[in-house]
Amino acid sequence: MFNPKSGKCINIALDLGIFGERSFAKGIEDLAKSLPGIIDGQPDAIQLNPGGLKIFNSLNLKTDVAIALRLDVTNAYEARDIEYSWDTANLATLSDAFDKRVKVVVLNLLNIDENSRLQEQCVQNIQLIGAKCREEGIPLMVEPLVMTAKSGTGTTSVGDVNKIAALVRQAVELGADLIKVDPTVPMTDFNQIVEIASGVPVLVRGGGSVPPRELLERTRIAIDSGASGVVYGRNIVQHPTPAKFIKAIRAIVHKNASVDEAMLVLEKK
Repeated sequence: MFNPKSGKCINIALDLGIFGERSFAKGIEDLAKSLPGIIDGQPDAIQLNPGGLKIFNSLNLKTDVAIALRLDVTNAYEARDIEYSWDTANLATLSDAFDKRVKVVVLNLLNIDENSRLQEQCVQNIQLIGAKCREEGIPLMVEPLVMTAKSGTGTTSVGDVNKIAALVRQAVELGADLIKVDPTVPMTDFNQIVEIASGVPVLVRGGGSVPPRELLERTRIAIDSGASGVVYGRNIVQHPTPAKFIKAIRAIVHKNASVDEAMLVLEKK
């Protein structure tokens, strides 16, 4: 799933519909219709749930794109007051990862307002499925996210470098082969996340919607900080021209373009 020339990865997250929040699926309401346009942008990987993988396979698209397969589900993103936060994964679903296109499976490691029970559940998911992944030779991507819940509106990311670094290191120690993580605030601290990952490749996450130039600026800083690529979802699929936006990101990640050069790719008629 890593570009052979740059050694980096652009992963487009299309697993958004699993999280119980309808707005997340904006732009990919009909996944079968959306997938060809995403593939036209030439991402290195796309992130799907088992149902999305089934749809993808039914299309018989001519592509060598890798699949990152999410195996857990959480209610953490739902825009309501949540009485009990959970993240669940079932070992039986690992059989879906035996599909020849699947190159990595994805699991959360969530710290939401220091909810120790939720974090414990994530750790147990990683321990159980991670052990089986190692047995089967399937790489594991862990998504360590530090978030806070706001009444009635769901969760938002916390950019504190110290909290993110602690959770990233926990993911590394649990056996993660890849890390997918939120940007730090300020983004200039992101090099500390790459360092604490101790050689495990780090991909920066897109999170909530931001202006295109801001996402490209963040991408440039992440790559300059040693990130091994990006995992972007809503910012791409909700853009008017997703394929063109992916190509703009490719310019930075794979061709070392400046932000201004990437903006020219995005704005090209």
